Amino acid sequence: MRARGWMLGGAAAVAFCAGAADLRGDPSGLWKSFPAIYKIHSGAVGDRAAPTAKDRMLSVHVDGKAAKDLFDSIGPDVPLTCGSEKGQRERRRKGIFCAYDPQDAGAKSGPYLCWLGMDLITGEAETTVSC
Repeated sequence: MRARGWMLGGAAAVAFCAGAADLRGDPSGLWKSFPAIYKIHSGAVGDRAAPTAKDRMLSVHVDGKAAKDLFDSIGPDVPLTCGSEKGQRERRRKGIFCAYDPQDAGAKSGPYLCWLGMDLITGEAETTVSC
């Protein structure tokens, strides 16, 4: 479980530095930069609560190709909890929630969206998005 938290923390760190990352020194070619947004908050990501000393969560929102790569990596699909439209799909792992909506295929962000979550007090991966 702790390893997942560290991996998620690494993904979040990449998201923070994505715009300034110099990937020329990556001999494996596995590191990728991507645009993302993040929020440090209390409660669920949809709450408008400021972080507190006892409740400090990190949520990173990813879309586009990076979200598709995450979605493809964490299969299989789980039963839908956030929609009921034909073709919608969801995948979850501790701290990761990804969704696919074919109706958003023409949107700038694309049909794939993912959220990565971490409890910054404990360092554990946590799902911060309910839907």
